[in-house]
Amino acid sequence: MARFRCTACADSGEHEYDHLGHACPLCGSPDVVFAMAVEDLPDDVLEALMGIAPPGGETDE
Repeated sequence: MARFRCTACADSGEHEYDHLGHACPLCGSPDVVFAMAVEDLPDDVLEALMGIAPPGGETDE
């Protein structure tokens, strides 16, 4: 489950996330913003995110 917010009807809550295409469960609009907890992200997504440099070129080194 992932938290979501629909920009069309302002509905929000939790809904099953489908990376192949998602729509608001209330109005069906594709204008939905999902937010998933880090521990719920697929491993391949986490690996891709680990390789992205922070904005401004800052590093933790």
